[in-house]
Amino acid sequence: MGAAQSSQNGAADHVVNAPEASGTSVEFSPTLIQRLANPGAYPAPATAQSTDELVRQKLAAESAALRSKEAEILSSISSALEKENLDREKGLSSEVLGRDIEEVREKVERIVEDRKNRQGAGVVAAKEGVVACYLANPDRPLDCWKEVEAFKAEVSKLESAFVKSLQ
Repeated sequence: MGAAQSSQNGAADHVVNAPEASGTSVEFSPTLIQRLANPGAYPAPATAQSTDELVRQKLAAESAALRSKEAEILSSISSALEKENLDREKGLSSEVLGRDIEEVREKVERIVEDRKNRQGAGVVAAKEGVVACYLANPDRPLDCWKEVEAFKAEVSKLESAFVKSLQ
C-alpha cells in the first residue's frame, strides 16, 4: 500500500535493466553505488518516530507562541482596565467630593430658610402674642387662652396649605 508510494522516490536512485533474452545484465546507477559506499553521507529516511518527534516540537512551539500572545493580550487588557479605573478615581477625587458636599450643605440651608419663611407672618405674630401674654401673666397662664387659640388657628392654616402643596 504505502510501500509503493515511498519506493517511487527511491526508483530514481537506481536503474535495473530487465534481462534480455540473450543474457542477464543488471546495471546500477552511480548514486546508488555512492550511497552504498558511503552510508553516513546520506541521511536516513524519516521514520515514524522522528515524524512524531517533529510534530511534537511543532506543537510545543505553537503552544508557546499562543501562550506568549495570550500573555500580551492579558497584559494589554489589564493595563486598559487600570487606566479606566484611574480615570474613574480621578472623577471621585477629594476636591470633587468636597464640592458635592458643599452643594448639599447649601441646599439644606436653603430648605431650612424656606421653612422659616413659610411659617408666615400670621404664625409669627400669633406666637409672639402667646409669648407676650405668658410673660405678662406669669401667675395666671389660663388668661392667655385667646392667644393660644389664635396661634392654633394660624398653625392649622399653615398645615392645610402644606398638605395642598403636596397634592
